[in-house]
Amino acid sequence: MTRRAIAIVALALIPTAVAHASSARSHTTTQVVRVTLKEYAILMPAKLRPGRTIFVLHNGGRFPHNFTALYGPTRFHSPDVAPGTTLRLTATLKPGAYLVGCTVLNGGHLAQGMYTLFTIGSRAHGSGKWHYP
Repeated sequence: MTRRAIAIVALALIPTAVAHASSARSHTTTQVVRVTLKEYAILMPAKLRPGRTIFVLHNGGRFPHNFTALYGPTRFHSPDVAPGTTLRLTATLKPGAYLVGCTVLNGGHLAQGMYTLFTIGSRAHGSGKWHYP
């Protein structure tokens, strides 16, 4: 086989190798995020990674609370979590900014300040490249 033939075969194999490498990188494990709900706060990390996420919601308060995405690229909502109990909520998160809150009492808990923000990645203005914590 000539050098030229070897080079052509090698170049033909590059897209396959790159596709396998990128699919391996995109296949990530599920992240678990602990969230504490209490009067009138939601305690959780401010930065998360994209992908399948299990929120472990623990109600450390005296009243029922829920965990609702009010704004963000992915919408999710938990049932009410009774005081002293824990519930799991699964969502597949996409990059962006999220506002989550408790909508119990037709938004009464939300009005008391029971909301928080978190982000999935960040990118410089005008950049198409996302960065994750």
